[in-house]
Amino acid sequence: MGRSWRTLAVLAVLAAASCSAPDPGPTAAQAGQTLKSHIGQLMRLPRLHDVAVTDPGGADVACGAGGVKRTYAAGARFDGDPELLVDLLTGRMTGTWGYRVERVFIPDSVKTVLRLAPARVTVTLDVPADDRATITGETDCVPAPR
Repeated sequence: MGRSWRTLAVLAVLAAASCSAPDPGPTAAQAGQTLKSHIGQLMRLPRLHDVAVTDPGGADVACGAGGVKRTYAAGARFDGDPELLVDLLTGRMTGTWGYRVERVFIPDSVKTVLRLAPARVTVTLDVPADDRATITGETDCVPAPR
């Protein structure tokens, strides 16, 4: 009889584990903090100066059917070749945090889009030929907190 109880207990645990909900991932607020941290670190690179936060984020923005997202953005003046700056920023994001390039920099389109799926964030690097770069970020649209 002891053995049948153990078997039933193991089966119950396995059934509960197979029915449990998948990890919902970070909330909009948590993903927004990731944006703020990553963009803030990028803006401290030596080639960037006169940094200004252009979108402080920090608030839920309605999206989708009852969802919310967060945004964050900063701009800075830069020295040197814009293509080299894009390479530097992209290398830092892919090498340090594991972002994947979704849209590659093309000279006719100065924007490069990178995504970090586990963190639910997308970052756009906008580095035109003049000396001003902007980095904007947006989280995925996720269910609003209850």
